[in-house]
Amino acid sequence: MPNPVVSGLYIYPVKSGAQIALPSAWAETRGLAMDRRFMVCDPEGMFITARKDPKLLELVSTLVHDGLILSAPGKLPLYLHYDQISEERRQVEVWNDILAGRRCPEAVDAWLSDYLGKPVHLVYNDAESFRVAGRAAERPVLFADGYPILLTSESSLQALRDAGPADTEMRRFRPNLVISGAPAWAEDSWKKIRIGDVELALVKPCERCILITRDPLSGEKSPHSEPLRTLARIHRSDDGRVCFGHNLMVTKPGLIEVGREVEILE
Repeated sequence: MPNPVVSGLYIYPVKSGAQIALPSAWAETRGLAMDRRFMVCDPEGMFITARKDPKLLELVSTLVHDGLILSAPGKLPLYLHYDQISEERRQVEVWNDILAGRRCPEAVDAWLSDYLGKPVHLVYNDAESFRVAGRAAERPVLFADGYPILLTSESSLQALRDAGPADTEMRRFRPNLVISGAPAWAEDSWKKIRIGDVELALVKPCERCILITRDPLSGEKSPHSEPLRTLARIHRSDDGRVCFGHNLMVTKPGLIEVGREVEILE
């Protein structure tokens, strides 16, 4: 049987914001380049995600050579230049992790606050914004929930579609790395993979929450709690958690490209 292949690569420059599809991406120790480098927080520094503010799902980032352009429904686009990001740092919290991020311009805060209808700030994660997954020094991570890269499988998605809503989109699961050509749920048994020169360790299944019940484009919530309800029925981890996809650590950085084979090392 031929090896699986990479069928999709995605980054989310702003945590909980819209995805960007890429033909290739550099896998750093902390995750894919420019993935979740920015995060919205409240005035106290507590992170804000689409779980509580689904309007973030419609926040689009367009990468340009010297920054990014933010756009959202009802708002004129805003150009954030990297050189506008302040050297001033502020403390922020992501789940139980506390770290310092660099402040973005007040004009960006005002633009986002107007869009979300409440005071918020945008912070940037640079090389000094040190954070680790699971409080383990060998697991550095950016503003992602817990781990640098999330892998999902097209076959596993099809198994979910076959058991429930046939129109369930992969983007609901916010993956970084999508593979095709492997049996459904095969990723649950993998421990290490290699893509070109990049080596990755599969750390744990990704537990799912109510965010996947929201339309990834509009933020509208499913009246029947789908596809979470179907997923809870057909696929759980060994300890009973509702899971889809797998959390990865980058053990050997390098370039990942769509179409490359995925070697199963363990």
